[in-house]
Amino acid sequence: MFRAFKTSILILSLLAPLAAQAEADVKNGEKIYKKCYFCHTLDHPTNRMGPHLMDLQGRKAGTIVGFRYSEAMKQAGENGLIWDDATLKEFLTSPKTMMPGTSMRFWGLWESQIDDLLAYIKSKSEVAPSE
Repeated sequence: MFRAFKTSILILSLLAPLAAQAEADVKNGEKIYKKCYFCHTLDHPTNRMGPHLMDLQGRKAGTIVGFRYSEAMKQAGENGLIWDDATLKEFLTSPKTMMPGTSMRFWGLWESQIDDLLAYIKSKSEVAPSE
């Protein structure tokens, strides 16, 4: 019985670093966001070259009032594209592949970078407006 306990502890100690790596890194996401900052705001509803990213999760694609979207993005929204982790990962991996005709001028990110970026965006969305 003691041997089984020691084996379990050993296995858990070996798997713990892998579990920690699987979690998104908000601090790294903040660094990655610097690539997005020039075109997208995150802390106020102001559009730049791209639409603001406030309340991005659950938003229908192409629906920020006052932003001039590509026909491809407007069509995606009309067809029911809702931004969630899965759709954002697909888009941010290669915007032009997922949505030919998009006006987003960005080549894409690695999946681990996207996880970190989404964690950062979510952390900013959870901050109360008075802060």
